Amino acid sequence: MWGLLQPVTSAEPAEPGRRPVTTAWRLFGIERLVARERIEWRERVLEVDGEPDCWEPRFGHVHYETRLRHVEG
Repeated sequence: MWGLLQPVTSAEPAEPGRRPVTTAWRLFGIERLVARERIEWRERVLEVDGEPDCWEPRFGHVHYETRLRHVEG
């Protein structure tokens, strides 16, 4: 799948005994993904977070903006 992947945020919540790192990403692409789908990028498994947004400009190509999430730890 072709797309532009961009990091958005990273968080490390303070929980006793566990230190997960949650990273948010944004994917711009021409193929539609659906909620609960996963993609693999550079040995990371990223999960779709919510429903992807569809952009249909009057002139130009239809594209999708998908929010992704990666949890490690």
